[in-house]
Amino acid sequence: MENYHLPFKTGMDWLRGACVVVKRAPATVFGILGCYVLALFVANLPSELLGLSWLGAILSSLVTPFGALAFAACGRELARNSRPTLFSCFGEGWNDMDTRNKLILLGLIYGLCVIVIGLIVSLLTSGDIAQWKNAQGQIDPQSVLSHIPWLGFIVGAVLYAMLLGITCFSPMLIAWKKQPIGKAFFFSLVVCFRNIGAIACLGLLLFLLASGGAVAFGALGDLGQILVILWALFVTGLSYSSLYPMWRSIFESEVPPLH
Repeated sequence: MENYHLPFKTGMDWLRGACVVVKRAPATVFGILGCYVLALFVANLPSELLGLSWLGAILSSLVTPFGALAFAACGRELARNSRPTLFSCFGEGWNDMDTRNKLILLGLIYGLCVIVIGLIVSLLTSGDIAQWKNAQGQIDPQSVLSHIPWLGFIVGAVLYAMLLGITCFSPMLIAWKKQPIGKAFFFSLVVCFRNIGAIACLGLLLFLLASGGAVAFGALGDLGQILVILWALFVTGLSYSSLYPMWRSIFESEVPPLH
């Protein structure tokens, strides 16, 4: 790891890199996204059938590290002038047994953390939410404004942001740097913390893209609703495609950027 701290504007470079990944391998990027969404749907089926929300959180989290690594692998193969495929990208996390087992454990830890954070937020917000008044089948806005559960929101946001930082680069550190899970968690969190400005820049740009497109397409009526969904899928694929540009600029800065 060479670049511990990157400037705020690096977020724009990451977005440009993501655009290059999507432009050069659109079929692979959206193929990965389709497989990922399908896997999440299947993972949630048992929880829907059994009425166990925590089971869905756990099973969905097991899929997440493999999906993230596949998106990053797509960009990495392009940087190496190789042609990425669904099999090669998902194979980064599945072919090696040690890597596969660590990613499964990573997903399990992530899922348990999501459940614990949810319980903490629920506990901290329950008192204020109980004060909300229901008048004629509708919640009274004034009672909501008078009892906003700020503590629960703030604590939940901080905890979830830390969880995202811990797991952001962990799949790649495990697969490509062969780091143990604990060390991968530590380096991922440190890197995200020290580059919070660049990450915030990227997040802001993606938010503006998503919201701007949603507003523009939403004004087109029934056709616009379909376009909003397609735009949301595009921005989702674009956001995941930024994983490799982020990784390259921090962990493989000697590799030339994608063009």
